[in-house]
Amino acid sequence: MGAINIETIGDLLRHQTLLRATCRACGHTARFDPGQLIVFFGAGRRIDQMPLRCRECGSRDIDARADHESLLAYRHRPAKPTPL
Repeated sequence: MGAINIETIGDLLRHQTLLRATCRACGHTARFDPGQLIVFFGAGRRIDQMPLRCRECGSRDIDARADHESLLAYRHRPAKPTPL
């Protein structure tokens, strides 16, 4: 399997991956479901241009990217059930 390029909220949804947002000022981290983000921002919104604000300190200096843990969990699922 080749490299996965995730640039938009739609890409997150297609790859069943959460958005991880980390505040560069205080380190607070949150994860967001892309299905809910599409309702507000649309599927074509680039994740590096999300208008996010930290709930803890109010900073807008947020690092938003695909959550690698949820991406790896999706990639390691079996393609089809194994027979018993």
